[in-house]
Amino acid sequence: MRWDAVEAWLRARNHRPLPWLAAVAVLMAIQISPWWYPTPDAAAYLSIARSIALTHRLSNLGGMHLGYPPGYPLLISPAFLVCARPFLLLSMMHWAMAIIFMCGVYRWSRTAAPSAALILTVLTMVNAALWIYYRRTLSEMAFMAVMMWTVIALNSAIAARGARSSAISAAAGTVLLIVVAMIRETGALIICGFALAALLEVRRGRLRVGRALWMTAAVASPAAAGVAAFLIYDAATAHAAPSAVFGTHLNGLFNNNIPMLARIVEGLRLRLSEAGRLVVPGMFKAYAAHGQWLHVDMFIYAVVFGLIAYGWARMMRRRSDVLAAAAPFYFALYAVWAFDADTRYLLPLLPLLLVCLWFAIRRFTRWRLSALAILLLAHLAVALGYWTAVEIPRGRECNRQWTAAAALAPALNGRTDLVVAAHAVPQCARLMLSFLIDRPVPERTHPDEYRAARAILEPSADPDPPGFRVRQVAGPYKLLTADRAAR
Repeated sequence: MRWDAVEAWLRARNHRPLPWLAAVAVLMAIQISPWWYPTPDAAAYLSIARSIALTHRLSNLGGMHLGYPPGYPLLISPAFLVCARPFLLLSMMHWAMAIIFMCGVYRWSRTAAPSAALILTVLTMVNAALWIYYRRTLSEMAFMAVMMWTVIALNSAIAARGARSSAISAAAGTVLLIVVAMIRETGALIICGFALAALLEVRRGRLRVGRALWMTAAVASPAAAGVAAFLIYDAATAHAAPSAVFGTHLNGLFNNNIPMLARIVEGLRLRLSEAGRLVVPGMFKAYAAHGQWLHVDMFIYAVVFGLIAYGWARMMRRRSDVLAAAAPFYFALYAVWAFDADTRYLLPLLPLLLVCLWFAIRRFTRWRLSALAILLLAHLAVALGYWTAVEIPRGRECNRQWTAAAALAPALNGRTDLVVAAHAVPQCARLMLSFLIDRPVPERTHPDEYRAARAILEPSADPDPPGFRVRQVAGPYKLLTADRAAR
């Protein structure tokens, strides 16, 4: 009777979702902060956004080559019209994106798994990996928010009975698909999911062939053209600037020294690990080393992925869903793109992974909601613990670097010489200086690599490299410039 009472209570909460969704919104709002958590990608996105807002041109750290789609920088660019370091405003914008994403997940879950829509939505939102990227100026939150509403619109286009309502939903989905593809090129794979879902509905006799064909063509053409245009522009600007810091995604995909079969095998291992790291509480940072399939973590992740795959098959038999239909294409692409990026690549599929898990345990009617509730509490505890014990101290310590970076930046503004940072300089300080001078500040691990540089950022206690003299000292760092007389 105890499980029955818990299940009944959870079912009752599912019928009154607003208080719980509001609580999640508050939980996300508590994390709004003026701190910046720098990463190389984050610095690049901010540089592009600043160039859009202030110069009305596209540039990345002073160069024409972007290396990243302009969608996310365009969305956040208005923040730079307010102040030079708008990190609090950017954090508030990410909160708005998170709420849009949450509403989209709930709306989608009500169709995919109506009896568990609330708990699946909350479970998605309290994931530690999602919180990590929510706090960073990266494209994940924007991509996921737009992606969910793109899927909702395209699902509506397929399910609509009348031609007029189908056309309206398809038009909305087309616009959103262009946006999501311009945030991240892989968003265009939703086209494949839409085509497959429409084909399945044709086979089931719920959709006419003619409508499926015109909708697919109408939806696919603009987004595919937009992605193609960006890839051509990206390749052209990279070719025009051979010293570009950021490579192109096509080069990373095709100009890879690792044999294709070995790359796919490793890519599969990485993606299986990502799925497990997202779903299993507390394991979002646990992974085996390169090529290690025979590892206890991989055994756990393989079992979890097996459950997810089983649930996906049951879901696809029940209904044609654009996100579920797009998932194999998305997964396959990132298996070939065999790079390790923590959990960033599969994070957009988190709502689908959880819904598939729900379908896998759906037959256990006496405790299925209770199992999700236990999973939710575990994820919430991990997310809160990691935020308070790791992220807050890290953010506080990192943002103390602004004083030194801001003091050193004026000596480098307006120059185009190569500036490098010693290996001992923390990434936070290096990227903050890069953000302030709007130029790359690459890391160098050995003094022999300083030869092409005209300025060096080093810890103040380090010995001065030959041919350089101290230009300025700020906090624990010193800025050295090339001694022209010595050279």
